[in-house]
Amino acid sequence: MALLEVEGLTRFFGGLRAVGDLSFAVREGEILGLIGPNGAGKTTVFNLVTGFLRPSRGEVRLDGRSVAGRKPHAVARRGIARTFQIVKPFPGLSVKENVTLAAFLRHRRRAGAEEAALAVLDRLGLSQRAATRAGELTLMEQKRLEMARALATEPRVLLLDEPMGGLNPSEVDVASELVDGIRRSGVTVVLVEHVMKAIMRISDRVLVMHHGEKIAEGPPAEVVRDPAVISAYFGQGRA
Repeated sequence: MALLEVEGLTRFFGGLRAVGDLSFAVREGEILGLIGPNGAGKTTVFNLVTGFLRPSRGEVRLDGRSVAGRKPHAVARRGIARTFQIVKPFPGLSVKENVTLAAFLRHRRRAGAEEAALAVLDRLGLSQRAATRAGELTLMEQKRLEMARALATEPRVLLLDEPMGGLNPSEVDVASELVDGIRRSGVTVVLVEHVMKAIMRISDRVLVMHHGEKIAEGPPAEVVRDPAVISAYFGQGRA
């Protein structure tokens, strides 16, 4: 049985259909890569799954229970967390304080939240920066902090929105290892990413979107050879 199920997900903005009748499932313990050209609707899907937007129609289920249309905090409490393409930490707060705020979702007492935050920072190699103000971090460190804040909510499914965007090749390798490590820790991952090297390396399956629709799904090596996918990326007209 799939852990996360999306069925017939559709969203209109006025007369514009941003996502159309999208269906997919994610099995527990896998990494699903969600790719497509700019404007394909990938981030809109994340917003719909995590409650930042309400679907015009369609269903989202976590472990068989509907979360469609619920508020973001309610979706997070159910076990779905996400990062954002543009990192926006609280710059004046320390790294530990940023993550502690997220940990309050599961821990009512400050001591418990701080302990959970420090454990997450240690997993992501940020423990030595715990006292540093978030605004002083490098881009790579801010990307890690974004992951740490999401992980502090103790999700079952983590949606990562371009965690490797803007990183150099060596940083991409490190970030890929971090994402794979998150999966090995028992968290299921859906990954939006334009760095194809990373997608090919760590994804179990890849789903390709174009103009809000799914045009291909399958193992990475097969998907990148699909004529419809090549057409979408290189603008030669749909096959």
